[in-house]
Amino acid sequence: MSAIPAVVMKILDDWRIPYTAADDQELFEIMQSNTPASYSAKVANVVFLKDDMGQIQVVIPGNRMLDLTRLSHSFGRQFTALAEEELSALKTRYELSEFPALPQITGMESMVDAALLEETELYIVSGAGHEWLRIPMEQFRTLTTSSHIGNYTAPLRPDSPQQGADLDLEDVHSAIRQFTPLRIRQRLEETLDLPPLPETARKIIELRVDPNADTKALANTVELDPGMSAQVLSWARSPYYGTRGEVKTVEEAVIRVLGFDLVINLALGLALGRTLSVPKEGPHGYAPFWQQAVVTATLCAELVRKIPFDMRPSQGLSYLCGLLHNFGFLILGQIFPPQFSLVNRHIEANPHINRLYIEHYLLGMTREQCAASLMFQWQMPAELVSAVRHQHNPACNDEHAVYANLLFIASRLLRQHGFGDGPFEAIPDTMFEGLGLKKEDAEEVTQALLERLDDLGDLVALLNQNG
Repeated sequence: MSAIPAVVMKILDDWRIPYTAADDQELFEIMQSNTPASYSAKVANVVFLKDDMGQIQVVIPGNRMLDLTRLSHSFGRQFTALAEEELSALKTRYELSEFPALPQITGMESMVDAALLEETELYIVSGAGHEWLRIPMEQFRTLTTSSHIGNYTAPLRPDSPQQGADLDLEDVHSAIRQFTPLRIRQRLEETLDLPPLPETARKIIELRVDPNADTKALANTVELDPGMSAQVLSWARSPYYGTRGEVKTVEEAVIRVLGFDLVINLALGLALGRTLSVPKEGPHGYAPFWQQAVVTATLCAELVRKIPFDMRPSQGLSYLCGLLHNFGFLILGQIFPPQFSLVNRHIEANPHINRLYIEHYLLGMTREQCAASLMFQWQMPAELVSAVRHQHNPACNDEHAVYANLLFIASRLLRQHGFGDGPFEAIPDTMFEGLGLKKEDAEEVTQALLERLDDLGDLVALLNQNG
């Protein structure tokens, strides 16, 4: 075990707190044994918040969501999470890689959720590396004697990914009735066609289902949209693909570099991506929308190349699923602006949990439900609809599960390497096995991709201009 940071060791010694060591693997196993999966009541997390009066710290269990509204009612203050740079400054000051849930470290005003104190022992990060400390509850209680104890959290309300599309749409309409102004509610409830399917996307879908479609037909369709042509050419010329010689036409890009399958799904993703603008406000501390989209899409395509040929799904469709995996973020930003802001503040304050639980708690639905419902009405590929809807469902076993599982793996691999807003959760070994994907290959591909982020910069910049 790495040396426990000095500031943590001093508190453990001064307060005579007994502890034993644990590591990430042990924690993952404990967390996987709980319901909802991947979260544990035994894990103590500290969240730093601020308002006009200063900074505070809140210690909460890993299986519950910090409810900013409850906290506000309890103290008559409006809190928001510390910005990433403020949190980094705190870590630097105390020489910690992560903050252990020990109120004495900072000496800030401290709140402790009562649900946490019901356990017999707790796990807290040590503050160094990926290691944890196991502390008996009796001794942990002594550390909270100067803290406010109260009910500041809400239980996680799991999504039901196995429910049918009709119930998903019902949840979406319920949220619309609850949160949307009357003047646009009826239009949304009738069709949820916000906005209509773009003409370019409709033409591309016709090509996808045409068995006689060829490279020239695809190039002609893409070239009808000058912006899309520029983006496809930029993709083909990207340093990421290391193409030799100049790529002058869309048809060349298809034949020489990208391939029919990838271009047709890339073009479809671009067409849909431009139908909704990226909200100006999102959760702080995460990579921008299009950067996450491009990196996730690229990782999905790279992972496919590591799957045995006879088990391999479509690389182009995998790319499309990655590019549009977070399409629901755009929809929420457009349909529910005030609630969207509230959701973002709670995501910032609850980095320890999968944000789908936050959306389900605050809205009664998730962005995945909303996006999948709209894509279904747009008659998008069934593989895409399934992948978007089930990307956080490790038990997905429908006929297109391979795409959902690919997204599940990609988002968690990226988060484990410090990129993106995917959940920090373990990936079941059975999921790798089901895809025929070696865990070490997936790790290697992820690391290599993140080392080449700059090579994808031009692609992200183009999408940001058009998004």
